[in-house]
Amino acid sequence: MSDETDDEEIHVASDDAPVLTKYEPDFRRVFARGTLLRMSESDDNTVQLGFWSDKDTEIEMDDGVEATGYQLETEVMMHWDGVLRLRNLLDNYIEEHAPDHLDE
Repeated sequence: MSDETDDEEIHVASDDAPVLTKYEPDFRRVFARGTLLRMSESDDNTVQLGFWSDKDTEIEMDDGVEATGYQLETEVMMHWDGVLRLRNLLDNYIEEHAPDHLDE
């Protein structure tokens, strides 16, 4: 296993430095159309990241309030340092690979 400093580095795959992954038993790939974020109610250092595949809007609640329901496919619990590494990874990937029409 790599040490913590290696976790800070963004590994960009190339022919000289391929990225290898494996699936652990009972894990599966999910397709997510969107995400939900919230803080853990019991731990300010933990962020809950949920990936959803479908949503229903205008769900009538008993008290007359309209809600939105999400079909949650999977959930990831992360500490803030992991969230910041994820942001750095996504920023790097978007900068390198996003289609031109998505530029801000």
